[in-house]
Amino acid sequence: MTIDELRKEPHWSFSALNTYLNVCQLQYFYRYVEPVEAERTSVCFPFGRAFHAALTAQAWECVMGNSLTREEIVGIFEEQFKVETEAAPNLLYKPGENFDSMLELATKMLDVALASWSDFYTVKGVAQAFKIEVPGLDRPLIGEVDLVVQDGRDACIVDWKTSASRWPAGKADRDLQATGFSFAYKQMHGVDPLFRFDVTTKTKNPMCESHYTSRGSHDFERFKVFAVKAQEAVSKGVFLPSETSFACAECPYKNRCRSWHQKVK
Repeated sequence: MTIDELRKEPHWSFSALNTYLNVCQLQYFYRYVEPVEAERTSVCFPFGRAFHAALTAQAWECVMGNSLTREEIVGIFEEQFKVETEAAPNLLYKPGENFDSMLELATKMLDVALASWSDFYTVKGVAQAFKIEVPGLDRPLIGEVDLVVQDGRDACIVDWKTSASRWPAGKADRDLQATGFSFAYKQMHGVDPLFRFDVTTKTKNPMCESHYTSRGSHDFERFKVFAVKAQEAVSKGVFLPSETSFACAECPYKNRCRSWHQKVK
């Protein structure tokens, strides 16, 4: 089943779980419990989705033994970026940014991503949706893996990221996505995969760096407890704003957050 098909059934998505645990509980409330229209949508979100779409197209070409040209992959980005920006409610560019400047940035980023692309002959799966049972959760957990490749003797999950800056050392080892997706892969295939974040920076001179990490049984047991405790907190109506979250600057519910305390009884 595709991720869109899985979303039609009762579920916990990894994105929802991560929003509650690592982004902001109040943002979770506005997105998943009592959804409201975004007051603003930072262009970084449609940009990231369009970038993913372009790399996904490249991965499918690799499955067929081909590779996209620079013009083709930039064209895919531009088309998807146009669709995403037109659909985004209350789209907001930063000062000095516009559609054309973001397209120019994406072109540079795709150049370095393609230059460092190493998965021409090792792709095992592209855009693979998963659905697993987590002990203690009342609904299955779903998500979608960007890419699975063969890395030496091991299966390796690859996740594409865009970032305003280079990732610091150790960030990949702390990331909950690597834990959740590796746990899902182990549930479905019976083996512990490697995990690789391919991070392309949105800087004046973009860079693409790969960050490897791995998870084991201790991490999976911890993840299961995180998931169950998050579900318990949601069921009890615990939705507190995160005052220092990294996501505050681009939050689509900033005004609601500022007045949140005036409406709590």
